[in-house]
Amino acid sequence: MSNKQYMNPTGHLQIFKVYEDGGEELYFDENNVITSGMGVGLSHLFAGSGSDNIVDYQIRNFLVGSGVTDATDYSASTYMLRAGVSSVANWGADTQLSIESLYPIQDAVIQAAAIPLARIRFSNIHKVTNTSVRYTLVLDRNTLNGKYLNEVGLFMRNPRGTVAVNPILVAYRPFTEITKTSDFSLIFRWTLQF
Repeated sequence: MSNKQYMNPTGHLQIFKVYEDGGEELYFDENNVITSGMGVGLSHLFAGSGSDNIVDYQIRNFLVGSGVTDATDYSASTYMLRAGVSSVANWGADTQLSIESLYPIQDAVIQAAAIPLARIRFSNIHKVTNTSVRYTLVLDRNTLNGKYLNEVGLFMRNPRGTVAVNPILVAYRPFTEITKTSDFSLIFRWTLQF
């Protein structure tokens, strides 16, 4: 009898356009990639070598970007968005998002330049089953208008437990390019299964 348990996390991303009148249009519906950052974070947790606060292992931030030129050129080894939103101002002056400038871990190195990650509200994190969680990411009608988007990533909060918060990319997905306008909100429904 073996006590070995295997973990094979997977994910699925749906993106919806939601209009002011409440109308909803499914824009994108595909599986995503769980990146090696998830393995790094979980190895710190299980080995007791990282943070001693379970909150630091939660997925609490996300970033969108526009750097994908080949939507098939990504894998579990992806550790950063190709062209993520680069400044707090670029999210939009009237965005409803809470933006944090943090120094991520990329390719095992804490970066010297901060990136503006959006915070995921606790109210937008839901247990779907005993082994799956859904993250609802909302780009409201005042966020990123005039910007084209084609990639998104989820970040674990601070697995190394450093004094300065150093998140790591744990899930990533390029998607069909879209230009964000004030005509609609974009809703990302991202389900991770463990």
